[in-house]
Amino acid sequence: MSNKDCLCPKCPSYPFHGESFYCLEGNSQFEVQERGCLCASCPVYHEKNFKGLYFCNKDLIGDEYIFMRRRKKEENHREYEKIIQIKIMSKGKSVIGSMGSPKKLPYTFDDIHFIPAQIHKIPLDGKEKVNTKIMIGPRSRKPLKVNSPIIISGMSYGAISEKARKAIATVAKNLGIAYNSGEGGVLEYELEVASSQLILQYSTGRFGLNKEIIKKAAAIEIRFGQGAYPGKGSYLPPEKISPEVARIRGVKEGEGAYSPAHHPDIKSPEDLKDKIEWLRSINEHAPIGAKIGCGDIEEDVRILLDSGVDFISIDGFGGGTSTTFTHIRENVGFPLISALPRAVHVIKEEGKKGKVSLIAGGGLRTSADMAKCLALGADAIYIGTAALIALNCEQHRLCHTGMCPTGITTHDPQLLKQFDFNKATKRLENFIRVATEEIADFARVTGKDDIRSLDNTDIFSLKKGLAEIAGIKWLDGRQRFWG
Repeated sequence: MSNKDCLCPKCPSYPFHGESFYCLEGNSQFEVQERGCLCASCPVYHEKNFKGLYFCNKDLIGDEYIFMRRRKKEENHREYEKIIQIKIMSKGKSVIGSMGSPKKLPYTFDDIHFIPAQIHKIPLDGKEKVNTKIMIGPRSRKPLKVNSPIIISGMSYGAISEKARKAIATVAKNLGIAYNSGEGGVLEYELEVASSQLILQYSTGRFGLNKEIIKKAAAIEIRFGQGAYPGKGSYLPPEKISPEVARIRGVKEGEGAYSPAHHPDIKSPEDLKDKIEWLRSINEHAPIGAKIGCGDIEEDVRILLDSGVDFISIDGFGGGTSTTFTHIRENVGFPLISALPRAVHVIKEEGKKGKVSLIAGGGLRTSADMAKCLALGADAIYIGTAALIALNCEQHRLCHTGMCPTGITTHDPQLLKQFDFNKATKRLENFIRVATEEIADFARVTGKDDIRSLDNTDIFSLKKGLAEIAGIKWLDGRQRFWG
């Protein structure tokens, strides 16, 4: 078949002279305005036994390779994505995605500003030292003492690569900061190098957990949920279960790993107290806490306080993950900016401020976001995606496919070659150091020499609604809600 047999140049939808054979060579480089397709009349079309029309305007879209028209320039991106979702669901499956939600929220941490000290309060000079050290679980026999309020959140082995996990553990040890194991078990390297910095996640799936690992943890976190899928169990697809991941997790190679939506043996406050006592019987020194997604925050926090936890971790809407169902990620849970002040209020009300630590996470990226969480009442901050970006993540949003081109969320030997361990480790160290020093700068600006002294009198909101939600000052300088 030759070019002269192609009807593309005669088609009313033909976008530009010089292109043809769309059905064999791919779509047009120009936007196509469909005005009557000649594909079905074309001899090439019939010879190749093609199906469908408008090849000049079609492409393989998304992870599922849906063959459909490209998004038009004026077309809303989210509406186009909904079309793709319907196409995937029509195949009999739910849509899976990576990272945090791209949904735009009405209020963000960008809507909060710090109140600078000038004369009434005197700011600190840049050379004046600010304490950035904190402790998690001050009432425990051996609180977790770290040099920064920034903690690297749980990212399980399987969800991220062995190289990435080792880099995180190395940075935690080098900087004297804490990091969380996630729910995928613990590498031998982590136990050898950085067990003194390790917050062991005791998840609903219980992957790779045993008493020996529990004994070695610096802290233990019972995970009930997280921001990307609160109220629903997690899932690691089969393509990400390598032989080594299967060994560490204690699952079968080639099968997906599911975590239940709830702990099978924690169905009441009494069960929770029993579980905490059981963990303390194994590791009597480590702080024991719990992680929850942001739902019935007041009621959940009260139950956790009553259970005797040493710390509470809350993860807001927008928190990232390697693999989740997008209908859950996009539509469930409160954002951290609204849940954090409510959690702090309950902790104060119950007389546990300074006794039970509060860790806040969910979509935090910048040092300003982190410092604002401290001012709102958090004792420490979880970062996940930000840490991966520092390692070299480029936000391709391919985590769930196992095809990460930077080697961070893949186990493919060829793709893992793209992960330079030494450079990645150095980049993450730099990010944590700089972010910690910038948090100290916000303390200096407000006239304080300890990041633990930051509080809600140091900030105000540009939006009245947010001021009322967060219990801080608005532009009029008045306290809005919590007092």
